[in-house]
Amino acid sequence: MRLRCEFTGWPVWRIWMLALCVAPATAEEVAPVFDESRLRQLSSGETLVLAHRPDETPKKCDGRFVTTARYLRGTRELIWNTINDKENAAKFIDGVLESTVLEREGNHILVEQRTHVGGPKGNYRYRLKHELTPMTRAVFAYAGGELKDVEGAWWIFDGPDPQNFLVVYSLRIDAGFFAPQPIVRAGMRQSMPKTMEAIAREVARRLAK
Repeated sequence: MRLRCEFTGWPVWRIWMLALCVAPATAEEVAPVFDESRLRQLSSGETLVLAHRPDETPKKCDGRFVTTARYLRGTRELIWNTINDKENAAKFIDGVLESTVLEREGNHILVEQRTHVGGPKGNYRYRLKHELTPMTRAVFAYAGGELKDVEGAWWIFDGPDPQNFLVVYSLRIDAGFFAPQPIVRAGMRQSMPKTMEAIAREVARRLAK
């Protein structure tokens, strides 16, 4: 059963997302800056683990997140559409076992997924609310299910040339008491670069069509 607001008749998740839209940002979003060594890693196709999110500062960041960055070759529109292709995510992202869009209201979507997270249960089913800023940012937050909490975002920044873009993926997962955070984060540091690689492969496949 989907809860609805008594006064508007809208789904409760939509009310939540509208409130999020008018909330002030906690920090200006700035594209990460890299030294020459890290730039060489990016240029060679590596995925980097960053110290903080683009909307955080080194002195004020949430250590529960794991944040990764990678150059993706393609058009901004193609990269954006691939990242947000939730209907087909299970076909090209390892660890995503099922993915279904339950509701879509403009740039707000509600997605149900079953993914491999780790811990004693292994696979978890949950729902995520997504707020999309087209071609730039996709923010998602937990909307119920078998996990305790999930929060994250994707960003697309300009890259070193018109054919390459810097993609940043940040994620926090709390699977509950039986999956301690240090273990979950360690697993995320392994799985998130694989997700980036899967996105890169799918973008390249679509680009070649």
